[in-house]
Amino acid sequence: MLVTKYSILVLLALIAATEVSATSPKKACRNKPGQHGGNGSYNGGSGSGSSGNGGSGSGGNGGSNGGNNGGNAGQVCESPLAEHHPGSTLLKGKWATYTGKNQATPKGCRPKKNFIFMVSDGFGTASETMAREFYQYGSTGTIADALGDVDGILPLDTLLVGSARTKSSDAWVTDSASAATAFACGLKTYNAAIGVDPKQKPCATVLEAAKFKGYKTGLVATSRITHATPAGWSAHIIERDWENEIAAQQIGDNVLGRSVDVMIGGGARHFIPKSNKGSSRKDERDLRKEAVDKFGFRTVVESRAALLNVTGKDVPLLALMAGSHMDYEIDRNKTAQPSLAEMANVALTLLSEATSDCDSPGFFLMVEGSRIDHAGHSNDVATHMHDILAYQDAVHLVKSYVKANPATGALSVSDHETGGLTKGAQVDQSKDPGTFYNWHPEALLAVKMSVEKLSPIIAKAADAGIEAFVTEAVAKNLGIKDLAKPELDAILAARAVTNAKKAPSGVYPLDNALTEAVSRRAWAGWTTHGHTGMDVNLYAINAPGLRGNVDNTYLAKYSAEFLGVADALPTLTKRLANQKVTADTPVATKRSVGPRDEHHRDERVYH
Repeated sequence: MLVTKYSILVLLALIAATEVSATSPKKACRNKPGQHGGNGSYNGGSGSGSSGNGGSGSGGNGGSNGGNNGGNAGQVCESPLAEHHPGSTLLKGKWATYTGKNQATPKGCRPKKNFIFMVSDGFGTASETMAREFYQYGSTGTIADALGDVDGILPLDTLLVGSARTKSSDAWVTDSASAATAFACGLKTYNAAIGVDPKQKPCATVLEAAKFKGYKTGLVATSRITHATPAGWSAHIIERDWENEIAAQQIGDNVLGRSVDVMIGGGARHFIPKSNKGSSRKDERDLRKEAVDKFGFRTVVESRAALLNVTGKDVPLLALMAGSHMDYEIDRNKTAQPSLAEMANVALTLLSEATSDCDSPGFFLMVEGSRIDHAGHSNDVATHMHDILAYQDAVHLVKSYVKANPATGALSVSDHETGGLTKGAQVDQSKDPGTFYNWHPEALLAVKMSVEKLSPIIAKAADAGIEAFVTEAVAKNLGIKDLAKPELDAILAARAVTNAKKAPSGVYPLDNALTEAVSRRAWAGWTTHGHTGMDVNLYAINAPGLRGNVDNTYLAKYSAEFLGVADALPTLTKRLANQKVTADTPVATKRSVGPRDEHHRDERVYH
């Protein structure tokens, strides 16, 4: 009887310890010789002690037991919730914060673990710098004040922990599909591959492993939800352009069944029957109806108003916010389409409520700022800036969630850089390059519309009076009131090529003529309309040990181990051996390095 009581007491103590560790993140330690750790000195001193508050030392009040934070001799410890921005402050603004209910862990129940994987598609280090300075100028109002602000930083800046390498298995420059597969499966694959290895064999994803282990899961994107990044966690197919098949797999029509509990993004055209206006399907399948009737979805919504009114009772949820990609932030009708931050807030609210019962282990959520990449492909620098700031808003919201729910880890990373953006472009090669040690964010502040939206307006305008029409349209929408005659001629020539459909595949002369006029005034430079192979920044909060330069495949391993689901990946990969990875009616594709990507409103083709 005594043994039984003792065993019960030990078990209860272990459970209590586990609960504390789950809700109070362990502090990460790093070597910092010669510095102070709380009340103890690393260099020692007179006297001795058994513990200090922040480190250990050989004397003084530090002692040799590592202080209250558990570090070893010669180390300093900090909370993973700490943000790293010495001497800097968050730029002022109405940054979004989480407004839903926090996740609950009933007393005596298993501790929770959540992981939020954020992807800033096509976002390079220059993009972060220029977005920060664009915001500084916009918030201060003068160049002098913006230059004088040496402390202001964006939400992502506070979380910088390292960088990630990006190459794919078949190219030094990755596309979004192979990068998403690296993030989700933890392996390198060829450009265009979705959830398959270089031999076109399916690989289980962290999202699928989390679902298998009882976690709730979610995907949020401003692109079509069937697009490369969200598809990388939720489908297995050899060609990223086969989005009709991806959509079917995402709702649960695959060998593993439904793995996603919350899906929010664009792409309705791949879920509606061929006979419906705007459909891209080749059949009469209505995947919205199948999602409910066959695969356990409770709710399908297709408007911002409906999305903002869903509750935990609506999970599993399929939310289709646009026919194709959602609008750029600069073009977004704020009452018609939700922002990325609003979608992330809804997803976190639903997943928190759905995992607040006693038995749930937690959730996994992927959030992508998709259209940062598309603006980079267009070399549309102002539109690029606005979508980056919308992503920063979502980052701030996620940070607030993590701090309120400390069982949650989060990271943010790009799949690749797009466009090769830089500031200080030498826009006149006949002048001394030192003349261009500057750039002009003020040139972007007057831009009111994306080139994607403006270009068709100019292309479809009547030929009569076209010069005056273009001059006025450029002044009103791009803020260019000094359009030079050579620039006007270039726009008109590009319009003629566009309307005659004489441009090569993947080349958009009218878009290019318009974006070049803006970039020239901003002194913003671009090296490509495609991707680059540069490393990308890595950001994280409450992610102990995630530091330094890592390969993008490591982030799958890290997130799987954080949630404790890594052991499920081999099991599920074996089950996926029977998964069909081809399409019944394949789309013909012609590739060089990367895959096609059709944008809405016209047939833009991007790698």
